[in-house]
Amino acid sequence: MNSFVSENLGKAANSEAIENTIFVKDYSNLSKRWLSIASTGRLMHSYIISGRNEEFRKDFLIQFVARVIYRFDKRRPIDTLERMLLGGNYADFHFFDPAGVRNFKVEQIAELQALISKAPVERSYKFFVINRAERMNSEAQNRLLKTLEEPPGMSMIFLLADRRDDLKTTIKSRCSNIPLGEDVLLKKDEEISELVDFLRENRFFYKGKNELRKFGKSREEAEGLLDRIEDELRRRLYGGEYSEGLVREINAVEETRRAIKQNMYVDYAYGVFILNFGGIDD
Repeated sequence: MNSFVSENLGKAANSEAIENTIFVKDYSNLSKRWLSIASTGRLMHSYIISGRNEEFRKDFLIQFVARVIYRFDKRRPIDTLERMLLGGNYADFHFFDPAGVRNFKVEQIAELQALISKAPVERSYKFFVINRAERMNSEAQNRLLKTLEEPPGMSMIFLLADRRDDLKTTIKSRCSNIPLGEDVLLKKDEEISELVDFLRENRFFYKGKNELRKFGKSREEAEGLLDRIEDELRRRLYGGEYSEGLVREINAVEETRRAIKQNMYVDYAYGVFILNFGGIDD
């Protein structure tokens, strides 16, 4: 595939480590790791793909979706699927650009919701892409939120945006994050780094749960803790650490955050987090 992504996939990620700080300048090498999730990792119903290069975002999206399709339906090779997606010739791939002068129209979100309720034509997921998602106004984002909270089976929603932080917090909390090409400054949080190491080294359910309780028992405190853990895991990822275990840990954060948003008791959510983070020995 002759594109910005394919030309840059082989480059090493350009990052600097300064006193336990990771400053990420180039995500091209990290895209390989995200693509491996599409092929073999745990899939989520919704993703935010952020980055300042729109062509990079779109090309990465095509590669990601093609690999998800091939994972469930091997009748066509990946390069054929990529060409079909680029040409708009895959029945279950729906791409939305802003139809208004500046913003998305609420009617477009209504159209997405009508399509997502239908059964897929092919043998894989249905895919829905909102390009330039930061141009959804508050009304459009609120309407989309209802679908993100209760996504239909075998459907995936992708929000493509320059910056993840341009979207509402309620939207961000229900989507997995794939950052591409954003400059990110991640400083080491010593307290949380020690907690992550403890959870990795001491795979005991009640010990781990007690450590999490020390950071607070309210929903707000739990959500703040999950944010800090996610930042630490991202710092390690962008610093060069990569393993299936790290992917599992990031997924554990996202699933626990979603559970808390759905009103799961915090103490029970901590238990679920420990189980998903790395298993237990007692």
